[in-house]
Amino acid sequence: MSAITKKLGNTFEFFKSTIAINLAVSILPLLFGGLLVFNYSVVSFGFAISLAVKEINSKNEYLFYFNNGLSRGALWFYSWCFNLVFLISGIFIFNLINRLF
Repeated sequence: MSAITKKLGNTFEFFKSTIAINLAVSILPLLFGGLLVFNYSVVSFGFAISLAVKEINSKNEYLFYFNNGLSRGALWFYSWCFNLVFLISGIFIFNLINRLF
């Protein structure tokens, strides 16, 4: 397993641990503001809250990622990129289903 694949896998695991909180926080803007506000919330506010919760509850996990060659800033950046790809994929699937039915 190459180092890049290992780092990408570790970053994806970090992303998976933040996405549930992100979506839970972003449900309220979805209910009151609609889909567009939800999209902005997932990328900005929900992501920031999920990182804050991760920072408070799982501070020691950063040592694991650091030992695998990933800094905190790199984790946040790549997790945000995964978050953006996840959101764009969701929008694409939503629009596809909307057009089919």
